[in-house]
Amino acid sequence: MTVRRSIRRHQVGIRPTVNACLWLVFAGCGGESAAPVAPSAPDTVVASIRITPSERTIGLLGTRFGTGATALAADGTTLYHTGHDPGRFAWSSSAPEIASVSGDGNGESARFVTGLSNGTATITATSQGVTGRLTVTVRERARAAWSVPLDWSFPEGSRGGSIDAGAAIGADGTIYVGWNDHPAERSHLYALAPQGGILWIVDLPGISWSTPAIGTDGTLYVGLRGSTGLVAVDPAGSVRWVLDNLSRISSSPAIGPDGTIYVAGRRHVHAVDPRGEIRWTYESSHFTSSPAVASDGTIYVGGTDNNLHAINRDGSLRWTFKKSALVWSPPSIGRDGAIYFGTDAGRLHAVNPDGTERWNVSVRDGAVLSPPSIGPDGAIHVLGRGLFAINPDGSIRWHFHSATSGFRTTPILGANGNVYLGSGAAVTALDAQGRLLWDYQPGGGHGFTGVWVLASPAIGVDGTIIATSFSETDGGTIHGIVETESTNGGHAGSPWPT
Repeated sequence: MTVRRSIRRHQVGIRPTVNACLWLVFAGCGGESAAPVAPSAPDTVVASIRITPSERTIGLLGTRFGTGATALAADGTTLYHTGHDPGRFAWSSSAPEIASVSGDGNGESARFVTGLSNGTATITATSQGVTGRLTVTVRERARAAWSVPLDWSFPEGSRGGSIDAGAAIGADGTIYVGWNDHPAERSHLYALAPQGGILWIVDLPGISWSTPAIGTDGTLYVGLRGSTGLVAVDPAGSVRWVLDNLSRISSSPAIGPDGTIYVAGRRHVHAVDPRGEIRWTYESSHFTSSPAVASDGTIYVGGTDNNLHAINRDGSLRWTFKKSALVWSPPSIGRDGAIYFGTDAGRLHAVNPDGTERWNVSVRDGAVLSPPSIGPDGAIHVLGRGLFAINPDGSIRWHFHSATSGFRTTPILGANGNVYLGSGAAVTALDAQGRLLWDYQPGGGHGFTGVWVLASPAIGVDGTIIATSFSETDGGTIHGIVETESTNGGHAGSPWPT
């Protein structure tokens, strides 16, 4: 149905998380969960040593990752491992100038390998005369080119800042990213030059989980979760208008072919013209996803009523597609009009433009919260229990295992076929076949440092990978990562996939 609401619009002169409660499981140092078996013949009982992982590629010098060893009997039974008995293993590197191995300084329960120069090194763990091996290949494919701290001070004793949405890239290469000051219940929108210098900061009256949407004239549209719902900021950093009394906006706006801005929050989807006037409001269940707009103007949005809603350009309902799970994932639209979205049951669905299902596929247990990204050959990339590439017919092309279930980051596709992902403690780059190229860990990795990478990366106009990180104590940082083997240059950035 279409509901008309009274919206207060006013001009504001202004200047400028989700607190992420995550705990990462470090599988490499834990080994089996069962209690270690006491060896009956210490000098002969160990048949093999297993190191996890058994091989690793490092594509950015200085990358550090954890590893652990498990001693196994001939029948595969775990005898002991580094999680319980770290002192039973002796570690070494065949080429410490290429990849060094060291303890974490906290009881040596895990070892950490650092890539230092190009080449190949073998990391070994030995116990009772038996040796396990880990092959480390170091090939510099990227380097950290620059970083810019978002210098925002909290009141003494307060905590709670975060970057909860990805950066947006303007047509001129300007980088836009929001930083949330949770104690003050405000956010700060930053504009940075393509090489990282801060151009301006705008203070916004509310917390934002919204990646800015950019109009053809460069205007930025940002959703806010407080009583203020939608803000328009011009490219020079001045607030053009603010719409009050919209429902709480926890999604990103989308812009239709005619310039209409669509934004969803709570029980409403609003259509707003570029002057800040409401054109119509569609009311239904609680909406959890960002809208997506098809080339014919149809708006698709998911809700907690387990429906994908298709809304006509005039705000009337076209159809709903119902599943037995919440639709958290913002939909994405293929070239043929197919709509792809995930549910909290861990499935990716493909729906035809008439509302009939084309196929669905499991992407393992765990909610799908982020929108899929669609490659030029029609492959759908979606974050489930790890990252999946799905063929247009619904079959799985490849699966990259990572501890990323439950994240809201979008897989970003480069012009060269690479895939970029914010994955908890790192920015990860994969090639078109799902093989690890490099990962950048701004806090040293593993999530142990309290530095998180939870927002989607972006691709600058010169091919630089733009990533964000934050910690509750040190604030947020924008990072520029330059690839040495990339053809992303000239790519016009990766927009929100609508």
